Amino acid sequence: MTTPNPRVIFAKIPEAAQGLAGLPLPGEHLVYDNSPVIDLENVPLNGGFLTKMLVLSPEPALRERMRDPKLQSYTTPFILGAPVIGFGIVVVLRSEKEGIKVGDYMYGQTPWEVYTVQPYIEGRIDYKESDWPPATFDMDSLALQVVPNPGGAFPLTRYASLLGTPGLSAFVGFEGLAEAAPGKTIFVSAGASGVGSMVVQLSKLRGMKVIASAGTDEKVEYLKSLGVDVAFNYKKEGYSSFLAKNKPFQVYWDNVGGEALEAAIEHIEPFSHIVCCGSLGDYQRAPEERYGIKNTTLIFKRRLTIRGFLVPDLIPKFAGKFFAEIPALVAQGKLKSQESIIEGLENAPDAFLRMLKGGESVGKVVVLVSKE
Repeated sequence: MTTPNPRVIFAKIPEAAQGLAGLPLPGEHLVYDNSPVIDLENVPLNGGFLTKMLVLSPEPALRERMRDPKLQSYTTPFILGAPVIGFGIVVVLRSEKEGIKVGDYMYGQTPWEVYTVQPYIEGRIDYKESDWPPATFDMDSLALQVVPNPGGAFPLTRYASLLGTPGLSAFVGFEGLAEAAPGKTIFVSAGASGVGSMVVQLSKLRGMKVIASAGTDEKVEYLKSLGVDVAFNYKKEGYSSFLAKNKPFQVYWDNVGGEALEAAIEHIEPFSHIVCCGSLGDYQRAPEERYGIKNTTLIFKRRLTIRGFLVPDLIPKFAGKFFAEIPALVAQGKLKSQESIIEGLENAPDAFLRMLKGGESVGKVVVLVSKE
């Protein structure tokens, strides 16, 4: 007996002629397709396992994968006509794979469809260990992993925020690169984002003073509720003006790039550290429209350390510590998050667009596909 198996497919490259510019529009670039069906009891598993999607996590990095395959970048591009691939939490319905059993919850890269025979391998590229780290990293290689059933300690949506990609990104970068220490001050741009909100809380747990920016007054209040010492709306007062009045600071966590990065370079203390995690200010701009930083001479004059990273760079060293420490802190209420939950796979394209626009929601945008 067949069952509907809706999915979201990557149907068209947004503004292909301009690289990364342009917003992916629901119904044009991302299309909800409810025509597929699946026989849940008889579909061949071929040694794999069958999963049901529970939660999807729209992430900014997915936008970068919606590009012309000819354009080189750090991730593999999506395949036109195939489902979008992104992070999510699933439950196992059937299994022929050793170590994975029915009822297991799993988190990792998975297609945006309700039911999937895993591992999903369409267009996937695998790398030999000798190639690590690859110049172009295949996000699909961040395969599904079994995660504990929280049993009511916290909702599954936390796997799309604190315990998901945002939390892991923040944790490994903070542990590996921020040179955090009690008494230091850190400035975090896009502090109310999934990554930013984790960084500000890790900083407070480490005994640091935190300055953070956001784009709405509502988000500023959210930052204050997380313990941020000095929060500001950069749309009301510019980065440079505000930092000039609220320095010194010795660490800058950059989620934005552009004007925020330029202002941080302008006002940060000598011998400080800048961790570049993202560039939200440029994701929707054509290359010729991107902000040109004008004070790079201060990098050597102030002897600054600036380091960009991708999560897989630091996973081997810090992922074990993340999974050993963070779930317990979440369960104890010592780490908090706010999720903006959108129900239904059919609304995933709209949720992705809402996440990219940023100002329409507080906290991490999450798609709840099914409650079980």
